[in-house]
Amino acid sequence: MMKLLKTLRLADILQVSAFFIFFTTISCAGPKPIEEMVLAKVALDAAKESGAVSFAAGYWYRAEENYRKGENAIKSNYNYDAKEFFVQAKIYAEKAENSTRLKKFKSGEGYP
Repeated sequence: MMKLLKTLRLADILQVSAFFIFFTTISCAGPKPIEEMVLAKVALDAAKESGAVSFAAGYWYRAEENYRKGENAIKSNYNYDAKEFFVQAKIYAEKAENSTRLKKFKSGEGYP
């Protein structure tokens, strides 16, 4: 073991450390997913206006939860994760809105 440590030079150790630092920082960073965040927020607002909170509570909860996770991921600079959370939030918000409109239409409360 001691021979191995002696053969490692300081330059080798610095190169390996720089390599790991570079890849850990690049995996977290990236462009901020502003477009995905805005689209998810608009979808959440539309779902809320349609009454999804009471008619499609499951989808609404998942949409809201993914949006919150996306906001937290952006604050922590995990932009790729944030993008995925916002995309999922938008999908669930759209499902909540569609489900709400369908339920209202079937019950005679409104147009789809």
